Amino acid sequence: MEAASSYIPKDNEEKPLGEDACFICEETQTIGVADGVGSWGKKGIDAGEYARELMNNASFSVLEQAEEEGSVCPLQVLHEAYWMTKAKGSSTACIVTLKEDFLHAVNIGDSGFLVIKKGKVVFQSPAMQKRFNCPYQLGNESDTPDSAQEFKVDVEHDDVLVVGTDGLFDNLFPHQIGSIVHNCVEGKLSPKMMASLIAELAWYHSLQKDRSTPYTKSAMEVGLVQENYLGGKYDDVTVVVAKIV
Repeated sequence: MEAASSYIPKDNEEKPLGEDACFICEETQTIGVADGVGSWGKKGIDAGEYARELMNNASFSVLEQAEEEGSVCPLQVLHEAYWMTKAKGSSTACIVTLKEDFLHAVNIGDSGFLVIKKGKVVFQSPAMQKRFNCPYQLGNESDTPDSAQEFKVDVEHDDVLVVGTDGLFDNLFPHQIGSIVHNCVEGKLSPKMMASLIAELAWYHSLQKDRSTPYTKSAMEVGLVQENYLGGKYDDVTVVVAKIV
């Protein structure tokens, strides 16, 4: 698969790198994203440091596994990255690898991935939340990889994989992402351009206060007052797009 990423962090002088992180390992056809949980900021902790260290450790584990075992097991990668990460804080995580004609993935929290076939979303990983806006999360004082979900999804030539943090999935509905991908494929745009366009639209929606978004819908489903949650959720946005070739 051919993959590329786009990242738009929130405007914060104290955290210029934001709280998201990702990696793309072309050699092993593996992608990972993570989102540091922002509530740690109340304790003076930058959870972005946890997310970045987690993804750095995951990318190291991916290469080591591929060299020693000839393949990548996302759940094993997540376990190894988790145990190697010493930064304070916590993070969601999603790791996806391509194995011949299927994707093998592991996810914890509300990051996740979509598989799009001819403009239609044929698979979406479910968000893992303990309650509204409180995802399962890896951390030294939080959840462990034992709580993660594993997936195997068949794919074929020209399918498109979209991996992202909740900054994407809180602000764009799956059918909106599918529509962008369809138009980009029709226009023969690169994965890099697709990732940028999706991230930019998610970012635009995150700033709007007069539209329905997945974030609004989720708030209403648990009985929260619509007026307080109308519009997008202002957040870092990470998008990785991969085309199966």
